[in-house]
This record gives sequence, structure tokens and C-alpha cells, in this order.
Amino acid sequence: MKKHSERDIILFEEMTLAALDQENGAAFIQSLLEREKVSARLAASSPGLDADVAGRFYINEVQVIERLEKERTKLMMEIDRYSQNRRAMRSYSPTFPFPPAPSFFSLKK
Repeated sequence: MKKHSERDIILFEEMTLAALDQENGAAFIQSLLEREKVSARLAASSPGLDADVAGRFYINEVQVIERLEKERTKLMMEIDRYSQNRRAMRSYSPTFPFPPAPSFFSLKK
């Protein structure tokens, strides 16, 4: 049982660092979701962690939270930009979208 939880600890830490190294936000989130399975297994098998392991986990989790906050900010800015474009498109509704056609007769004599 001990070896299994040690393997999970190493795997969890490696998956966390791999997720933090991802450049793409979607890949980062996907890596975190995959890591969640190992986290559940780790929580079920190991009642406590050593202080140094807990410290490393804490530092990594703070970095994960900061990265998630950055991704959330990017997403909110993208949503805002999209809503601004959509609002601008909705507000523009010309009555006659084509320019007036030139007249075929002249009032000059």
C-alpha cells in the first residue's frame, strides 16, 4: 500500500508540473482534469503526507491557482471582446444599406 501511494505522489507531482508547463490554456485545463483522478486515488490511499511533500504540493498548487486566475482573466477578456463586437453588430442596422443610386434625369435646362 505504501508503494502505491508513493507512486501516486510522484505521478501527481509530475502531472502538476507538466500541466504548469503547458503553453495552451485548454491543454493546461485538460492536464489538471487528468490529474484529478490521481488526486482522488492519492486522497483515498494516504491519510497524511510528509512535511516536505506537503510543502512542494502547496507551492505547486499556488502556481496552479495563479495560472487558473490568469486563464480566467484571458477568458473574461475574450468574452467581453466578443460581446462588444456582437453589440456593435446589433446596433448597426441601416435602413438602406446601399448608397443612393444616381438619378437618370437632370433638372438643368
